[in-house]
Amino acid sequence: MMNLEVTNHNNEYLFSGSESVYLDGLLEALGYLETHLTKKQMRGLLKDLQVEGSTFDEAKYLQAACETSIAAYLAKTYTNNFVYEPKINPPKDVDCGFELNGKTYNIEVKCPDFSKKNEIDSSNTFKIGSFGRLINFDDVVSDLKELFDPENNPASDSDKPLVTEQHMDNKLKDYLVSAHSKFKESTGSSELNVLAVCCSDYTDMQKWFFYMYGHQGLFTNESFYPYEEYKNVDVVMLTNLYHRHYDYQSKDKLEGHWEFSKSFNLVFSNPLRRKDKKEIIWEFVDAVPNHSRQLMNYEIKNGLDEMRIPYYVCEELLAKGLYYFQPNT
Repeated sequence: MMNLEVTNHNNEYLFSGSESVYLDGLLEALGYLETHLTKKQMRGLLKDLQVEGSTFDEAKYLQAACETSIAAYLAKTYTNNFVYEPKINPPKDVDCGFELNGKTYNIEVKCPDFSKKNEIDSSNTFKIGSFGRLINFDDVVSDLKELFDPENNPASDSDKPLVTEQHMDNKLKDYLVSAHSKFKESTGSSELNVLAVCCSDYTDMQKWFFYMYGHQGLFTNESFYPYEEYKNVDVVMLTNLYHRHYDYQSKDKLEGHWEFSKSFNLVFSNPLRRKDKKEIIWEFVDAVPNHSRQLMNYEIKNGLDEMRIPYYVCEELLAKGLYYFQPNT
């Protein structure tokens, strides 16, 4: 296990004493990566994890933690075929990649800043949101807010206003466009370009699904943004690594926060990708931990298919004591 001294007192994730199980998980992850990184790369990773210094940027830390979790798993599992920060479209690089059975997998990892979402979720308010881009949604919200305004409705609670939940499809668009620029356009059927997006709870993951496939979704022909600008991305993998790292101290049902194999992952193909690649996509599904096949085959008995992810997590996992997510989040 790698030796590491955390001196940043403001990093409440890591500065919790040498007996921290969470810190031990990081050290184990870094141990898997150590032989694959140059000294400069390791220094850069530790800087992003903010083990030293006196300031702390939580969003930057969580991005680095999620990247580390995925890279460490791949370095451990595909030791002889793992690459850290490969420059597949120089001078830009992606976060990591690996080879398996003559196939190459390039992975770019993105973790959104959920601080606004967390603030809204914890507020004593009525909340309204949408799955996908709904027609006239802003007008509907505006009308409802008038109903919740005490000046218009004396029966309403002035201490509990109606707020709009954070919608992040523009963030996914940015991630797709950025990843597109890092991937080569000329990849054949033996090379797969993967964008991993780190999500919050299972309802949040359902929202990201609709950012791709819902009304005006980015993976539909009615996409709100020109899909030619992200056709190099073959697959999006949603993972709840953010959920597992963020505020981990309060999540007593979760363990192995740094272990990608214990996270909840789903693989989704981009139907607007440049080439078919169905074979290598399914090989990727079989090469990394995920619940894609199980979710696809899951039979919803009493509920809406539009909420397939939450139903699967609650009825098939949490109900059976399988804690990929902290309950009641």
